[in-house]
Amino acid sequence: PISYRAMNTIPEHWIPFIPVRVPGDNREIQLQRAAMPSVVDGKPVPARTTLLRYGFDAGKQYFVNEEEVPQAGTRLSVAFNRTRWRDGRVVLWLSAHRGTGRGEASSGLRFDTLLDTPTTPAAG
Repeated sequence: PISYRAMNTIPEHWIPFIPVRVPGDNREIQLQRAAMPSVVDGKPVPARTTLLRYGFDAGKQYFVNEEEVPQAGTRLSVAFNRTRWRDGRVVLWLSAHRGTGRGEASSGLRFDTLLDTPTTPAAG
């Protein structure tokens, strides 16, 4: 037997960027930040870091030029850094790092899927 699933769920931390045309240009594409709805209340899930949250609270759109993201993707990270200077002072700063992703990724979002359902042996 099989079962039908209209749509599956994906992790809430997934922040999609969708391709959109640049106004006034037929060929130029930008990637626009979108948001996934929360499974609890249906409101858009905001990014937790300042890197992707820019303008989210004010309802502003956020775009990235398509050529800035390689085929392998881009991985952004934020980290605190700490060191001791020559005179013994401690220096602490927050840095952002951009690195190459792990390759084309997929959120795993699927629509209209058929699933095999395991059969249980009849008691007898």
